[in-house]
Amino acid sequence: MSLDANAVGTKLDPTTFAWTEADTILYALGVGARPPDELRLLDERRGPAVLPTFALLANWWAVKDLRSFLDLGPAPIVHGGQSLSVSRPMQPRGEVAVSGEVTAVWDKGKHASIEVTTRGTDDDGELFVAVGQTMVLGGGGFGGDRGPASADEPAGPPDVTVVDEVRPEQAAIYRLNGDRNALHIDPDAAKKAGFDDVFLHGLCTFGFAARALVNSLGGGDPTALHSISCRFAKPVMLGAPLSTEVWQRGTSVQFRTSQGSVVALSAGSATLRG
Repeated sequence: MSLDANAVGTKLDPTTFAWTEADTILYALGVGARPPDELRLLDERRGPAVLPTFALLANWWAVKDLRSFLDLGPAPIVHGGQSLSVSRPMQPRGEVAVSGEVTAVWDKGKHASIEVTTRGTDDDGELFVAVGQTMVLGGGGFGGDRGPASADEPAGPPDVTVVDEVRPEQAAIYRLNGDRNALHIDPDAAKKAGFDDVFLHGLCTFGFAARALVNSLGGGDPTALHSISCRFAKPVMLGAPLSTEVWQRGTSVQFRTSQGSVVALSAGSATLRG
C-alpha cells in the first residue's frame, strides 16, 4: 500500500441505486424504528416517510470497494466520520445515480484518513451529498496534512436526551440493507479482528441518532432534518440502551450519542429545515 495526497481526485466507479417502500421500511427497522410510535416510517399506507439517512445506503454501494480501488491491501480500515445533506426529502421509491471522488487524504500520524465525497442525482437534480472519512490503520506517516481538528463538544446540560434500545438482533436486521461485514454478526470473526464481541454498524448507530433528532425535534417528521454529521468514536454493543443528548439553537443542533459512559458518536451536528 502506498497512500498519499496524490490519491485526491481519484474518481470511483459510478453506480445506480434503486429502492422501493420495502427497502425504506427495512432500513427503518434496522435503525431501531418500532410500532406503534413510528408507524409513519413502517406502514406503506402512510407513505412510508423515509429517514434522510436512508440515502447513505446508496452512498455505501458507491464506496464499498474503496479498499481495492485505492489498493489499500490488508490494512485494517474503519469508518471515521460521516456527513450527509439532502436537497429534498427522500421518497418511498426511486432511483439515484451516485458518483464519488476522493476529496482529501490526511496524515494523522500513525494512521491515515481518506475523505470521499459522493453525490446522488435523480431526474429532478441533485438529491444528496455525502462526505465520509475512512481511517486506514497504520497508513499514516507519509508527511501529509493532518486535516481539520474535530469540532468542539457541546457545553452545558442537553436540552433533551433520547434513550433507545439496541436489540440483540439489531445488527442482523441492519445487515440486510447490504453491509454483510461478518464483524457485526459472527463473534468468532469479531474476536479474530481484536474485538470482544460483535457490534453495531457505525452507519446504523448514525441512523439511531437521526431518528432521535427527528423524534425529539421534528415531531416525528423525517423531512425536518436537512443535514447531519458526526465522528465515529467507539463501537456500540448489542442488547443495551443507547442515549442521544441534544442541544438546539434555532435550526442548528449539536448531539452526542453514548452507550453508558462510552461516547459512540462525537462532534455531532445537524441542521433543521427552517
